[in-house]
Formats: sequence, structure tokens, C-alpha cells
Amino acid sequence: MSSKAKIKGTRVEREIVKLFEAQGFSARRQPMSGAIMDFPHDVYVNDLFDGTTIEVKARKNGAGFKQLDDWKGSADILILKKDFENPSVYLDWKLFKEFLDVYREYQHRFGSESGNKETISSKFSRERTIKKDRKKSSPKIPSRKFSDQQGSGQINRSSWSNSKRKIAKRVHRQSEVDGTVQLQTRWQYLKELSKSR
Repeated sequence: MSSKAKIKGTRVEREIVKLFEAQGFSARRQPMSGAIMDFPHDVYVNDLFDGTTIEVKARKNGAGFKQLDDWKGSADILILKKDFENPSVYLDWKLFKEFLDVYREYQHRFGSESGNKETISSKFSRERTIKKDRKKSSPKIPSRKFSDQQGSGQINRSSWSNSKRKIAKRVHRQSEVDGTVQLQTRWQYLKELSKSR
């Protein structure tokens, strides 16, 4: 990365930090813009959802953002969804600032009523606790409850024992070998057939 690009990146990251600070949040630039493993990404907001990391991208003419802006059009929010992954959200700073204001107001209200700011952080926390399955000690992430028998097969699902896994691997390997042998036999048969003609 050229020194001009570094200077510009640092300047924009500082602008983002100032925007969060103007909303009353404790924000800072990450050392070396996320190059250090213990300080990932570009900006860290300490008191937003128990700590939020932010990646900042800046372009002179908006290259790379144009497609997103075209898709968003006059809508308030653009939601991007890849197959089998959680959706991503793209929105203007003005609207995001309103969300921050509501979050900050809610945080102050809970903090002043109960005198305990852990209530709000636990309410808004994105962190999920991983529970250990007592029998297999495999990590399970709690999810929403199913209704009307939806996904009932998943609820009582248990993982395979090691012996079952070994058998399945052996059968799979054998089927690959059998398939290769069949192909080789077929190829030899065709070769001999072509020689006899």
C-alpha cells in the first residue's frame, strides 16, 4: 500500500472514530489498521454491544460501492443475502445514527433505572453462549425454538460414535476403490474389444 493510501486510510478511520464519539461512544482506531492479530479491523467501539469492530473502506469515486448504491436505490436499507449465510445490511450513516441514538437512549434508561449497565449489554449482546452437550461434549449454539414440529428431527439429533464414523469412512473408501476397479475393468474390456476388431 502506498504512503498516500495509508495517509488517506488513517484520515478516514479518524473521521469514523469522531462520528462515533459525537454520538457519545468510546471509539478508537486499531493499531496498524488491523495488521496486529489482537487488534483486528480498523476501528473499535468499546461500548457498542460489548465492543464492536468496524472495517472501513474509502474510495475516491466510490468504486466498488456503485453496485450497492444502484441496488439500494431510494430504499432506506439494502439487505444482502448469500445462500446458507446470514444476511448483511447496507445503510446510510444518517439512518445508522438514528439506531445509535435509540441504543444510547435505551442504554442510559436501563443504566439509570437499575444502576447496572450489564442489563443493556446482555439485552443487545451479539455474543452467543456455547453450551456443552453433557453426553458427547460437542459444542451446541442455542437457536430459536421450533414450532409445529418444524425441524423436530434436528432437536433430538445426536452425533455418531467413533466406531460408526470409522465404519462409514471404510465403506466410503471401499466404494471409491470398487468404483475405480470397475472403471479400470471397463477400460480394459473396451481396449481389448477395439484390438479384436
